Amino acid sequence: MYEGNPVDLQMAKTISADVALDDTSHKCRVYRYDMEEDYIYLELVDEDLTVISLDAKYQCYITVKKEMLYCTGVVKERFRSDDTNMITFRIENGFYSVSEKRFIN
Repeated sequence: MYEGNPVDLQMAKTISADVALDDTSHKCRVYRYDMEEDYIYLELVDEDLTVISLDAKYQCYITVKKEMLYCTGVVKERFRSDDTNMITFRIENGFYSVSEKRFIN
């Protein structure tokens, strides 16, 4: 459904007191979307997996044709597979459409 689409992954809130809030936008690509389980499998592009925290909530912005969708959730797993950095992202509360203001910023 969203396979191959570009993604911006941004930390929204830390869960652990030991984690510093990171406002960096991490570039990813949707590898696979599991609608039944509400998981998105992301391929992290050109970065090391250690920049992604397992103790934080993230906002995931997906560019789909002429619109942008976002969801919030947590990273359940990060791993290396066939020379690719993979992230298992658990979606909370579904997808929302991003307003036009997001595109202007």
